[in-house]
Amino acid sequence: MGSSPMSKLPLELLSEIFLFCLPKEKYPTPSPMTAPMLLMHVCQAWRYVARHTQELWSSIHLNYRSVDEDVPATGLWLSYSGEAPLSLSLSIDFNERPHQSILNILCRYAHRWKHVRFEFRHLSCPQVDVSTSNIAPITQLLSTAPHLKELTWVDDMADTETLLALPLPRLSRLSLSMNYGRLDYLELLDQCENLEYIRLTRPSPDILPSQTPRLLTKLTSLNIARDITGILNHLILPSLKHVRVHLDADSSEDDNDRYSRLGVVTPAIASQKCWDPKDLIQLIERSSCQVESLWINTPVTDDDLLACLQACDQSLKSLTVRGKQPCSALVEMLTPRRAMLSSLSASSEDMTCLCPRLSELGIDIRIPNSCSLVELVERRAELASQPDTTISPFNRLRLHYPAGHKDIPILRHIAIAANAKERNSMDLTIIESRTGNLRGSSAGRMRPYLYRRNISSSR
Repeated sequence: MGSSPMSKLPLELLSEIFLFCLPKEKYPTPSPMTAPMLLMHVCQAWRYVARHTQELWSSIHLNYRSVDEDVPATGLWLSYSGEAPLSLSLSIDFNERPHQSILNILCRYAHRWKHVRFEFRHLSCPQVDVSTSNIAPITQLLSTAPHLKELTWVDDMADTETLLALPLPRLSRLSLSMNYGRLDYLELLDQCENLEYIRLTRPSPDILPSQTPRLLTKLTSLNIARDITGILNHLILPSLKHVRVHLDADSSEDDNDRYSRLGVVTPAIASQKCWDPKDLIQLIERSSCQVESLWINTPVTDDDLLACLQACDQSLKSLTVRGKQPCSALVEMLTPRRAMLSSLSASSEDMTCLCPRLSELGIDIRIPNSCSLVELVERRAELASQPDTTISPFNRLRLHYPAGHKDIPILRHIAIAANAKERNSMDLTIIESRTGNLRGSSAGRMRPYLYRRNISSSR
């Protein structure tokens, strides 16, 4: 490093800087092209600092393949972690029993586990009786956990009585996904007075039309499958800010990019009936809530999408629309009219457009002759630069484009120009559908507690 400015930094400060170099994944896969391994190959001083910064080595995802390579490498990695709490993920891909040696390495550090995820593919076990009565010890155990705040329950049999045994009043986050039976969601929600986030996918709700709407004053985030949005007719959510609507239980938060990686509209998407958002719109109106982010991953007509945007027109800051093809109508809705820009005498107060506070946008554009986003971005930026404006420029765009689309270099140029301005930066992420290359950064959030059991022939 010689006499470079970096060489003069205190080691403690350099260590903190290294932490910002880590991949954003919760369980990063070791690679010589990313931190912390990359930092070890810069110079001797950096190698020393990286080697003794325990937090750099406290998370790892291991795709287990080789006993000779993976076991010693994992042991060395974890030895560098010192006494830091560990986040571990292990995936075993072959049709064999997991090799005990890799498990021994991980179990050696069990007293420091903070988050763990084990995936044993093709692992078989004898069929056992896992009826509802046999999982009572699990619910009893969870009911005595005083600090349990977040729960994900994935099951093949829905049972309201079983779920009522959980410590629902203490939960701030709840996710339910079941394949069979019916649930009385309202009876469950009666107990969830502190709920801030809920995700519902299956089964169908067991609700009577005459039931009184439930008031959940703290709930700010709603993630729901399109087939069960009828439950929204029975809720009042005055604090609701974030809404996600997806196809079904297979459209999770972590895998919503899989269709774009294929670069095509899959038959499963193309054949889906369009979602009717009237229940969501009525919920927003009834609750008088200010929805700031809307994420839709299901086919929806232009008219229904427009109605959704109008329902949260003045509050919406972030919009993602997936599974909609083409997107020309959406871009037209969000683009200020030409008359606004052509009238030299008009003030910024006279220039209005749909969702004026929108600053983050994510959409699919999968056909070569799609509408241009360049005009939308440029017009909003121009209006936002005027004094006393109520219109926000885009500061984040996440776009799925066909590879080689004419808009891509122009949008990158706009992003570079925006980032050169002190108060008008723009984070641009482009996924080109032919190769699925991600240009930008993204991060996922893992679930803190997961319970899952599979239906067996004993039922």
